[in-house]
Amino acid sequence: MNNIPLVIRREYVTRVRKKSFWILTLIVPILLALVYAIPIYLALAPIEKTVVMVVDESGVFGGLDRDDEGRSDSRFNSTDEIEYRYAATLDYARRELDSDDGVTAIVYIRSRASEALPTDACLYYKRDLPPQQVRSDVDRQLQRTLRNRLLQAHGISDDEYAMITGTKINLRTQDLETGREAFTEVKTVLGLVLALLIYMAIFMFGSQVMRGVVEEKSNRIVEVIICSVKPFHLMMGKVIGIALVGLTQFMLWVLLTGVAVVGIQLSNSDIFSNATAKHEITEIATKGNEATLQLQNSADMADVPQLVEGIASIDFGVIVPVFFFFFVFGYLLYATLFAAAGAMSDTDTDTSIFSLPVTIPLLAVILLMPAMLEAPSGTLSQVLSIIPFTSPVAMMMRVPFGVPLWELWLSMALLIIAFPLCTWLAAKIYRTSILRYNILAKFRKK
Repeated sequence: MNNIPLVIRREYVTRVRKKSFWILTLIVPILLALVYAIPIYLALAPIEKTVVMVVDESGVFGGLDRDDEGRSDSRFNSTDEIEYRYAATLDYARRELDSDDGVTAIVYIRSRASEALPTDACLYYKRDLPPQQVRSDVDRQLQRTLRNRLLQAHGISDDEYAMITGTKINLRTQDLETGREAFTEVKTVLGLVLALLIYMAIFMFGSQVMRGVVEEKSNRIVEVIICSVKPFHLMMGKVIGIALVGLTQFMLWVLLTGVAVVGIQLSNSDIFSNATAKHEITEIATKGNEATLQLQNSADMADVPQLVEGIASIDFGVIVPVFFFFFVFGYLLYATLFAAAGAMSDTDTDTSIFSLPVTIPLLAVILLMPAMLEAPSGTLSQVLSIIPFTSPVAMMMRVPFGVPLWELWLSMALLIIAFPLCTWLAAKIYRTSILRYNILAKFRKK
């Protein structure tokens, strides 16, 4: 009788009932939701009232000694959170900073006779480093004033500056025969994500198979199990059962992360609704006048349809089944090898030794990933996407760019052929080593 379904059920139920499974299942979505929410909280959190003294020796930024006819566009603009005060000398500003009268920093702009415009400024502080928001605001105001002065010096209007900085030419990559856009950036990101998903799944679930075998072998439970289950059935049941556990945990992560993110947004709707408004206000404050803003917004908006068009150009009808195929067969191939490595190991220290030859092909693909993404149709990419031990990761990098059907079918066929061969090899090692301790498997004819 085939006992594989019984082993699958045992592996699945045993692991799902563990507290560690549910703790990890609950913690990961919470961490992912916090990674999403914390940067927004920090970016929108109000800072304490900050007073910054400005010492401008050049007079370009509205210094007290040489106000340059009091140009309002030269002076630092105070806000509700940051107040700028001007001082004639650095010594006076330093005394204000030492007096603890609310002054937290000093902007010191040096003046040199050899320079028409200042090229160096320093933000002094005492004890506590000013918040990032303060440092960014000081830098924006310095760059704004310096840009305006350069435009005035060269007789360039704001509209002309907007035309110069906002004009660009888009380089499109198209197939000469079909006329289709390449959208290489979108496809590169997609290929990278798909390849890393398979890589992490193989390592995560394969290592669980190996640890499970070592654990059963070390506590001698396998001696009881092997009395009623063939070694091959035990190995295949363990491989498939742990795969189902991993898929269950992955789906729960996706579901619970979505619930956590939505819950955070609903419970703090005022903060998240202000995120967009805050971003728009910052853009308006830093990009100049209305003409500049409109021109840059039109350039930014032009990238959005291009991104949508790039995503729409991807043939997900091919990518999804191909991803599923290489995900399943890639895991099965490596899980059997990890099971064999676990069978040859007696301790956790041994697993690192025996698993190294198993993981080398995948590590090689990750190291060669930049070269493959640089030339998805190159010889290196073609070879790695056909070899069964590297094709699960390498092929997924290439699929978004389009792979000739003969290469895709050849890669899938070789992977299908390699799976039973590796299963036979792993089963032989597993059967020979599972009941032996400190003895390596020997291959010999009976």
